[in-house]
Amino acid sequence: MEVQNIQYEQCEFCNRKFFEGKLKMHLKLCSKEKPMIFVAKGKEEPKKKRSKSMAKPKSQGPKKTNRENSSLDRSYITTAECHLCGRKFNPRNLESHLDLCQKNQKELMYKKMLIEKQLKQKKITTYHCKQCSYEMEQDHNFCGRCGFKRK
Repeated sequence: MEVQNIQYEQCEFCNRKFFEGKLKMHLKLCSKEKPMIFVAKGKEEPKKKRSKSMAKPKSQGPKKTNRENSSLDRSYITTAECHLCGRKFNPRNLESHLDLCQKNQKELMYKKMLIEKQLKQKKITTYHCKQCSYEMEQDHNFCGRCGFKRK
């Protein structure tokens, strides 16, 4: 195995070394005004000093955060409670909520009524598998867990 001498070219702006012929591509991006200087991970980059025109103005006291503002007295805010579900709403939003809530309540009552009616008609009884004690309906012939055939 032979070791070849590799020629490097060095950038005059950022002092990085490149293979021969690659410096031309690098110089398209690197210039005296904007040298491409990279900082290795873990090392701090030197802080640039701000000019006086870019300096942040100093605040005139402690800033108030949203958390501090949230502790204000909110007793002046009025809320109205939905008589169907018990949730609290702004009075102007309560009317639109009541329309939805009444519709949902009717659907729930209808579903409950259907389920009760089916249970009365069918009189569902349960059966336990003799092998694995899995609970299944009386009209099932095979266990859903172990596949045991009911006699």
